[in-house]
Amino acid sequence: MKNSKNKTYVWSFLGRLSHWMLVFSFLGCYITSFYENLLTLHIAIGITVFGMLLMKIVWGLIGPKYARWSDFSFSVDALKHYFLEKIHNRYRDINPGHNPASSWFAFLVTWIGILCCLSGFFLYGIQEAKGIFSFLNENYISKSYIFDNIHVFLVYILLLMIFAHISGVLIEQFYHKTDMVMAMVSGYKRAKGEDIKITLRTKVLGTIYIVLVLFVSFYTYYVPENIVTKSKFKEISYKEQNYDFYFECSDCHNLYPPFLLPKDSWIALMKDQHEHYDEDLELDESLVKNITSYMVTNSAENSTKESAFKFRDEIENSKEYTITKTDYWKRTHKDIPDEIFENDIVETKSNCVACHKDFEKGILADINITYPPKVAKK
Repeated sequence: MKNSKNKTYVWSFLGRLSHWMLVFSFLGCYITSFYENLLTLHIAIGITVFGMLLMKIVWGLIGPKYARWSDFSFSVDALKHYFLEKIHNRYRDINPGHNPASSWFAFLVTWIGILCCLSGFFLYGIQEAKGIFSFLNENYISKSYIFDNIHVFLVYILLLMIFAHISGVLIEQFYHKTDMVMAMVSGYKRAKGEDIKITLRTKVLGTIYIVLVLFVSFYTYYVPENIVTKSKFKEISYKEQNYDFYFECSDCHNLYPPFLLPKDSWIALMKDQHEHYDEDLELDESLVKNITSYMVTNSAENSTKESAFKFRDEIENSKEYTITKTDYWKRTHKDIPDEIFENDIVETKSNCVACHKDFEKGILADINITYPPKVAKK
């Protein structure tokens, strides 16, 4: 690449491509995190983020000159001097490679980003019991809050760092007049230095790697029940497991999976069978005993599903058995418009099947959530 006057070819095409893939995939991950039914897409995009972060590490070892870690400046004195010079010398010459501030930024973002991705993959395995870390669900479901908090904390640390980075680039662009914004678009930086050279072997390996990362991401999203999204939990036939429970409890309303409530709640509910939401169930004693035994055996205490753990964590000692009155239910449904519940398909907040299509099979996966059309009741 021919050196232009006062410009140096600093960032290779693969380096720029991986940079922008990282930017837009992180943005995509952040947006999809607010929609539970987009969890699979969130994971798929997260794989792209993780792949591009790993590429930064490897690229720092085998990539062209200015992308290598050995070219970065991690000296504290150099960092102090960099900021002092920015203040006192508006039109100073800049280095073609990473300055001390961007060196620290690139290093920290890479490793914090990797930790963020790993915490997300662990959380997916623990909380959702899906993917290659689903084996962690059974022993660590009670620690899911910790992984959730770590994941969210790291995301917002990254957002703060990205905001600081963008601010620095804009200051360079409009105050120092270094044309920094275009550097990661054209590859040229307004600085004096030696143009990078990238070997054919590096180009081929870098291209294959990026294609592979994209393939895994698309495969994760578009291929059902793949190794990345497969759940350890299977559909349950309650009719086969206990016909009395299935028949009596689905005759008037949705069949609520026993794992949604702790055993004391089920016991309290069955004791109140003569005043079951203003109705007398009129079940004989042997039937009550059979159904109660089944629900206690399969209660929240004996399940490692996310909903079981969170309902149990909240109401274990309260004997509450109206799920829609719990704080957990209210939190997870707070962003759903009232017109959804007023829809003539849904009609009531307790009609879980209207949105959770496999609810009566014991599956409450986020990706199975489907909202009916917003049609008001007649």
